[in-house]
Amino acid sequence: MAAGAQQRVVAEVKKTIDGMTLTVDKIKSAANKLKPALTDDDTKDKAETWYVAGRVQYRLYDKYMSNRSIGKKVDLKAMGHALIDGYNHFDKALKLDSIVETDKNGRPKVDRKTMRAKVKTKYSQDILSRITAKMNDYNKVGGELYNLKDWEGAFQAWDIYCQMAQRQGGVVPDTILGQTRYFQGIARWQQGNNRQAADFFAMARGMGYKKKEAFDYALVCLSALNDDAGIVQTAAEAYDVFGTADLQYIRILINNHINKKEFSQANDLLDRAIAVSDSDAELHNLKGLVVEQQDGLEAALPHFKRCVELAPDNAQAQFNVGRYYYNQAMAVTEAHPNLSRKEFSKQVTPLYREAMPYFERALELDNDNEEIRNALRNIYYKLGEGRKLEALDRK
Repeated sequence: MAAGAQQRVVAEVKKTIDGMTLTVDKIKSAANKLKPALTDDDTKDKAETWYVAGRVQYRLYDKYMSNRSIGKKVDLKAMGHALIDGYNHFDKALKLDSIVETDKNGRPKVDRKTMRAKVKTKYSQDILSRITAKMNDYNKVGGELYNLKDWEGAFQAWDIYCQMAQRQGGVVPDTILGQTRYFQGIARWQQGNNRQAADFFAMARGMGYKKKEAFDYALVCLSALNDDAGIVQTAAEAYDVFGTADLQYIRILINNHINKKEFSQANDLLDRAIAVSDSDAELHNLKGLVVEQQDGLEAALPHFKRCVELAPDNAQAQFNVGRYYYNQAMAVTEAHPNLSRKEFSKQVTPLYREAMPYFERALELDNDNEEIRNALRNIYYKLGEGRKLEALDRK
């Protein structure tokens, strides 16, 4: 008797849900009554158990929708999860729904082609019909759960929608599926799961969803993960689509080339970027760094000066301009170690004095930079600027 108790419950619930006047509370009661059968050894591995459970949840969803259509207030989160749970129960039923065909003697029938036992299904056709009819509901429910900040529920609803649509093959355009995968990425991002979020953004782009946010959110996630390779790959994809309309992508590619010492490629991209945004100080500073590597500091000087002109608070550019004049002064003294005081004053002092304000400004902006401090200390000493030297050492 105990062994058949949960089976009788399944049968009773199946009969109950066919009633025409069920309320939300009565359907919930039926679902609760069925719960033990989902874990009981006698019923948990039977397709019928999960088939009935799926029907209960779908009936609950339909009742919520009916109440909503006539203006009643409904629990949207519970409604969405009834639809999700219904699919999950039906999916389990499909996996269990196989009955071995037997002959009149009770022996399994064998398929002569495969030499395996013949199998038939009892509930699968009805299940597939029911879930297919609700395919678009999953997409809508995903949006509603997202608005309720139920990120996991939204993700699951959208995932079911995509699985169903892809199984049907071409029922909806790939870009719509791509957009849904993008929404799943947003849900994962809201949950703080940057890796999965980035993967879903990539999936969305691969399915044709090439809107800017699919790249930008991916870059945010990949930055949080310190995934430099992923950042560069995504920026390259975005640059192919948007070009220099948004310079963040080309900047990433430029820095990647510089890091790899691919200065020619970096230079080409810098020229394209500067042609679009000549007032971008950082681009000119990068251009100077690249040109210096290729053609020396003198060739780079105009670019560093342009950066200082556009952004006086750029410590690196200030230092780089000062470094040019400082190196020139050092070159003269190294080439002529025995310069008279008069010749030193004529050839070297002007160069040190040219370098000094740039170094001073750079040190103001980057006070912990010992390289700048040492260069200034040397300049003050050579020019006899005792007070400035004392003040520098006190700092």
